[in-house]
Amino acid sequence: MRILYISGDLGVEAGGRKGAATHIRATCDALTAFGHEVLLVTPNVGDTSEINFPVLGVKTPRSKMLGADGRYLLLNHLMKKVLEDAIIDFQPDAVYERYSLYQTAGEAACRRRGLPRILEVNTLLAHEQSDRLRFPRLALWVERRLWRREKAIIAVSTMLKRLMVDSAGLDTGSMTGFVICPVAVNPACFSPATAPADLNMLGAENREVVAYIGTMTAWHGVDLFFEAARILRDSDRPTVIMAVGGEDDRVARLRIRAREEGVDSHLLFLGSIPHSQVPALLAAVDVCLIPDTQDWSSPTKFFEFAAMQKPVVAARSPAVEEVFGTSEQTGVLFERGNAADMVRAIESVLDDAPLARRIGRASRRHIMKHYTSARSVETIMKLYRALGATNTEVPPAEAHIDPVPPAYLQEDGPAP
Repeated sequence: MRILYISGDLGVEAGGRKGAATHIRATCDALTAFGHEVLLVTPNVGDTSEINFPVLGVKTPRSKMLGADGRYLLLNHLMKKVLEDAIIDFQPDAVYERYSLYQTAGEAACRRRGLPRILEVNTLLAHEQSDRLRFPRLALWVERRLWRREKAIIAVSTMLKRLMVDSAGLDTGSMTGFVICPVAVNPACFSPATAPADLNMLGAENREVVAYIGTMTAWHGVDLFFEAARILRDSDRPTVIMAVGGEDDRVARLRIRAREEGVDSHLLFLGSIPHSQVPALLAAVDVCLIPDTQDWSSPTKFFEFAAMQKPVVAARSPAVEEVFGTSEQTGVLFERGNAADMVRAIESVLDDAPLARRIGRASRRHIMKHYTSARSVETIMKLYRALGATNTEVPPAEAHIDPVPPAYLQEDGPAP
């Protein structure tokens, strides 16, 4: 089927390196891989080198004088014409939209045309961005009204669904479907058989490497890195925390802080790298780290870390426990906000190679069972079918078979 994918978030560059951009591309790639034709409409295309499907860009003024509200309201107006033309030219069978502030043009176009539509919601944007909005109450009103008009919604976590229902007073019984579909991963791209990168070139020679990959925002727990690095330094442990990602100016400030606090020997900020290089980097590290995340989010990197068969250490939070479980069979959890407990969890994995292998393999199996791109496509197609769409083929059974050589999945196989 032909699917028109809409992403109206000015802060998410489709070809960029943020987790949101990665998720957009992964979803479009997965739909394409299973025989569907996708056209992405977005005001923020960016680098096209890692985009493997057609994209239609929407030009919109970005003047700061308009404020965030003004820019999004103007974008919504411009989207109306672009989407009408795209529907005429592309002739989509269905529409898939990633929720963005003030963006109602897609819902309105689908209502007029009678097109099956799924809205994917990843976070509570009116709440999350309230401090940068001039009219936060208006944004919240528009958000709730849009959600109440939707027939089919995908939320990335159980808590997010509950918060949406409570916030907007949604009557889920009158909807065609409101399903949970966390962020997923292509296990063929993120594979423990990937050749590792050379970390010696990055200042990690003869070191135990704990890796974090993601944005360098406060709610991701980046401040914990500094206290943890201080504990590692004072114990004279040859362990380095390697933080990958973030905007250049933010990374520069974090590097200066690490030097000023005397922890740059145990804390490296590498900056952003192309997403295509992430698997090789992860293949070379010893432990992967999720220092924190929002309660209602779906921690994108967990799925990539686990698919690489790496032991994961993560802050105990609702979002993490939803995908990890609470038994710690697929990862080691630590008390949220507690740097000493984070170091304790890291060291428990570094000091126990059999435990590290066991956790890594268990997490890979967990991903294959629940969180692959094929599973996501299956969920999307079932929802489209319930909406009355046709040509809703689901991935074949072989799409759920682990492509990794069996030796990597067995206790006596190669160590990850």
